[in-house]
Amino acid sequence: MAAVRTGEISADILQITSTITIPKWPPKSDFPADILKYMKKNSTEKQTLKLMKTSKYFIREKCPFIYFGNDVLLTQNYVHQAFSPPNVMNYTIKELPHNLGISGTLTIQKENLLSQFISKCVIFDLKDLTFVNNYWWKTGKISYDDFKVLTSSGRLEKLILCKTIVTSNNGEIIPYESLLDHTPALRYLCLNYNEDLELSQKFIDKICASNLKVFGVYQLPENFEREALLANFAKKKTNLRVLLHFK
Repeated sequence: MAAVRTGEISADILQITSTITIPKWPPKSDFPADILKYMKKNSTEKQTLKLMKTSKYFIREKCPFIYFGNDVLLTQNYVHQAFSPPNVMNYTIKELPHNLGISGTLTIQKENLLSQFISKCVIFDLKDLTFVNNYWWKTGKISYDDFKVLTSSGRLEKLILCKTIVTSNNGEIIPYESLLDHTPALRYLCLNYNEDLELSQKFIDKICASNLKVFGVYQLPENFEREALLANFAKKKTNLRVLLHFK
């Protein structure tokens, strides 16, 4: 296995964690103390993160995940880890351990490795999620479960879907308004027009009620009724910047 190159932990984080006192004894609980000790000692990285949120007793002295960086790119065959260009490391999925944590930006050039990469990560704290699809004849697809994991922190600010759609386990396309339920901090949303996905009134209403600052739609057909859409925003969300690009 290749050695994963990790970024340095900031002095601020070190200062904060140094003030945490980890209890030596299990807290009062309906579970016996020996069970709690077993849970702390034998939990997986993902289980540890959940336990840490419930009690300081479960905090490990050593961080339970490897910080993989804040600028990650998935291509068809590799995972690219960048700290400062041209300082980039390339990995195959098999080379990566199963306890990665990433923040910042994740760019997905090809979706074929996404589910495997997610299985390698224990935490996502993304601010920018971008899907790149340069093939005009092909629509990218990811699962709804994967999308919910990627946005699980609730802190995503920028989402560029391009031609990518989100589907359920039975293949149904998830409407855009459902995606907004998982992105409460979103400020920038950009997507390509899709004939199978309507820019429904419910979706427009959710945008108007959100904190979104920029909304862009590309590859619109010439007969798209822009006036009705813009009138909606002009009435309900005057501070929204709308970018409409036609074929």
